[in-house]
Amino acid sequence: MLTRHDRVPTGAYARAAVVTVAVAVGALWLMQRLLQDGLVLLASTIGAVTVFLLVVYLRRRYSAMRWMAIGIALAAMFGVYPILYNVYIGFTNMGNGHLLSKQQSIERLESQQFLDDDAETFTWAGYQADGRHAILLLDADPPRFVTDDGGDEAVDLAGSADPPEAIGDYSLMAPNQVLPVLDALATVDFGDPDRPVRIQSFRAAATSQQRYVYDADTDTITDRSTDVVYTVREGAWVDASGSELRPGFISFVGEDNFVRYLTNENLRSPLLRVVLWNFSFAFFSVALSFVVGLAVSVLFDDLPGRRIIRALLIIPYPIPVLVSVLIWRSMLNPDLGTIGELLTNLFGSSPQFFLNPWWTRAALILVNIWLSYPYFYVVTSGGLRAIPGELYDAAEVDGAGAWKRFRHITLPQLIVIVMPLLIASFSFNFNNFNLVYIFNEGDPPMAGTIVPIGHTDILISFVYKLAFVSSSTADYGLGAAISVALFLVVGTMTVFQIRATRALEDRP
Repeated sequence: MLTRHDRVPTGAYARAAVVTVAVAVGALWLMQRLLQDGLVLLASTIGAVTVFLLVVYLRRRYSAMRWMAIGIALAAMFGVYPILYNVYIGFTNMGNGHLLSKQQSIERLESQQFLDDDAETFTWAGYQADGRHAILLLDADPPRFVTDDGGDEAVDLAGSADPPEAIGDYSLMAPNQVLPVLDALATVDFGDPDRPVRIQSFRAAATSQQRYVYDADTDTITDRSTDVVYTVREGAWVDASGSELRPGFISFVGEDNFVRYLTNENLRSPLLRVVLWNFSFAFFSVALSFVVGLAVSVLFDDLPGRRIIRALLIIPYPIPVLVSVLIWRSMLNPDLGTIGELLTNLFGSSPQFFLNPWWTRAALILVNIWLSYPYFYVVTSGGLRAIPGELYDAAEVDGAGAWKRFRHITLPQLIVIVMPLLIASFSFNFNNFNLVYIFNEGDPPMAGTIVPIGHTDILISFVYKLAFVSSSTADYGLGAAISVALFLVVGTMTVFQIRATRALEDRP
């Protein structure tokens, strides 16, 4: 039997019911709209998140999860869904000309009009009223006033060549009112929907017909201006001669993108060099930054005035990466930079830090050490203080010198402490897009590649170039497939590193 403390007020049930129904109806409406546009994955994710929230908040047995349910839902929408969507894109042909769903592609094509042999052209004047628009066809016989809701009526201008200031509820639009909305008005059908009038230019309008018509039974599109029929082929509308209509649509192509970069020699060979450089860049950046940070900790932490020294040593850390990289880029300029001029005075010439692949890679690692060593200085400085002093005392009694104490006590103990941070730093540098792209955009470029690749590109910068920079070869599907492989590589590497860390922790 419920006590008065267990009873839930009727009003609370009513509010809960209203909220539940509102959430469910809103989610169903949104999912229906997304499914109409062919966005199945997003609709499925929203549906799953909605069901999860309803179950958690309506079932008492899951009440303990209510405090974190919203966080889990947001993590699913903004964390899990992008990963799943990226994987999905890796199995599609998404790229130039294939950015829409099939339904959106059909709608875009069916919105196009053409002028047939019987088309009539007119001069026009624009009118507006409460967000609606209409045009007056001045040289029609008689002049016609056609609206965007299908209205079409004759207008008596009483022999005047000038349009009236108002027709019914509509007022005449001045030229400065027409220009900002001209592109939008050019997509509006005025008058009879079967033979609408469309604006062609600032002064001209003409009767037009729908150019492309989709037949759902045969899954084809017919061009009414030429009677050419286009069929579906790998996400494109293609006629008998192989000509394509734009835009096409996103289509599932299976493992084709993965096979392309694994089997195509023109793509696989430069990609292999990118992968090797990617690992080398991450490894040397982390290893050398750790060494410099540790050296600074050991050499400077016990000096008088160490607080001032610490402040000076970590100066590179709070400076924005963009500023630091641009400063280094300027200093390394062989002709105008401070370092370039110094090297020229000392050796007669300066290395080509932006043209020679090896010098560019060395410069990138140098800049990354400058950016990263303060972090490792702070980390190792704290780690050294966590090592028990009794170990050093015992080693000193046994006659161990400074080098042996460092080699057999400091370094092993410190590695165990900072290994998770080293792993995280390696993963960060493996995807350090900002440094690579700001410094030299991944250049100098490789010769003879079928896609844009530079000698200092890492995988993430190459994927960015492939997907967003080179508009002539933009291939989101291939870029997503490479990023999926990158994710698997980094994930596998992280798992092995974590196991290695645990092995170090368990070692006596």
